[in-house]
Amino acid sequence: MFITIRELYNDTYHFVSKEIKTIFFISIITTVISILINILIKPDMHIISIIENNKFINSYSVFDFINNMTEYEKKELLKYSIFKIIEFLTSKTFLLGSIITLITYLSNSKKQKITSSMFFLAKILPSLFILNCITNIIIQIGFMFFILPGIFLSILLALSPIILSFQKNTLIESIRLSISISWKYINIVGTGVLLWMCIKFILTKILLHIHLINKNFIFLILNINMNVFFSILIIYLFRFYMLFLRT
Repeated sequence: MFITIRELYNDTYHFVSKEIKTIFFISIITTVISILINILIKPDMHIISIIENNKFINSYSVFDFINNMTEYEKKELLKYSIFKIIEFLTSKTFLLGSIITLITYLSNSKKQKITSSMFFLAKILPSLFILNCITNIIIQIGFMFFILPGIFLSILLALSPIILSFQKNTLIESIRLSISISWKYINIVGTGVLLWMCIKFILTKILLHIHLINKNFIFLILNINMNVFFSILIIYLFRFYMLFLRT
């Protein structure tokens, strides 16, 4: 069976058009989780002002930026960075798990009870969180060595959470299989991931440069939209993997 981007696009479009309300609802819940974690973090506003007043942007490098900080500022920045990473991984894990659970539930010919789906979600969340930690560390290392290695690693590791959700492979096996399959079908997987990255970049640039609207409202709209488009990417990749298993 030959898999085409057009076929995947049509399948993804039909699924999203039918379940857009549910996808939007999950995206809102994920955004609320991010907001709640941000409220609990309560970062030092001095650190936020340092990051936002272009001192970070105007620095020659991250190391240059850190070296110009006091010991107190370094500690607060480290704490803030750790909490932001936890927030990102938690919200991403919840979104991934929820969308995968939704697809699994709707794809099952024998409709499961909602409680069974919730149990499935609770079961895969810890593994997905650990997998997200591993893959994000690998991808961030790639981005440290210019942008292209980071993008390339993002494409190769994109299928790992979907493979893991089938609960037939370990974390390392899921990563290994993702690299192998994504490399073989790099045009299909890469198209989805690159499109998502472009949309993310455009949304961020447009919304963050609107100064007439409250920053909190922009954060809300940006996050919901990001989550919706990331959900579409998950559906696209999940559908691809299901077709791949049939070949």
